[in-house]
Amino acid sequence: MLGHTIDNKAQQLEQLKGVSVEDLLGILGGKGFANSAQAELMARGGQATQLGRLAGSRLANTALRFVPGLSVAGAALGAADIVAGNDSLANKAMDTAAMGIGGTLGAVGGPIGIAAGASLGKMASDATQFVLGGGKSAEQRKMEEALAALRGGQI
Repeated sequence: MLGHTIDNKAQQLEQLKGVSVEDLLGILGGKGFANSAQAELMARGGQATQLGRLAGSRLANTALRFVPGLSVAGAALGAADIVAGNDSLANKAMDTAAMGIGGTLGAVGGPIGIAAGASLGKMASDATQFVLGGGKSAEQRKMEEALAALRGGQI
């Protein structure tokens, strides 16, 4: 299994050798993504409908250009939060699983879809923890416990 994984990574690295920084910045710039996504949205919305006209606007194209960069940034920040955050191990495990599921579901959209899915998965995990955990961080709970101890068990 380890040899198979190393072979896969070597093959992926070999594919990346032909990619220049200019190519990468072009992808993250989102022009190609915006044009193809806009064409798809217009085809689905229809030219005559209000949705189709909105999808064909210059504003929609400009907004779509931000999607690749924001997707990659969101995934990177989510991973950084898992690694460097001061959350519990259970919280980190839930965030990691949610990012993995989101990335897997987003895989149909290629690398940008994976990044978008992973960042949305992390967001869903954080929202779930906020709602079910009462919206308090570990530090806030510790402060409340310390305050309760000072007051003799009364909050």
